[in-house]
Amino acid sequence: MKSFFCICNGMTVKLGRNLQEDEVRFLQWMYERYTKEQLEAELKQKEFILCTMNS
Repeated sequence: MKSFFCICNGMTVKLGRNLQEDEVRFLQWMYERYTKEQLEAELKQKEFILCTMNS
C-alpha cells in the first residue's frame, strides 16, 4: 500500500495545487480507515487459516 505521503503528493500533482487543510484531513481519515479495514481483514484470514489447520 502507498504511504500517506505518496497519496497526498499524488493528489497535489493531479490537482496542480497544494491541498487545503480539510482535504488533507479527509485523505488522512480515508487512509486510516482503509488501513484499519485491511488489518481487520488480514486478522480474520489468519484466524480462518488457524481454525482450518486445527480442525
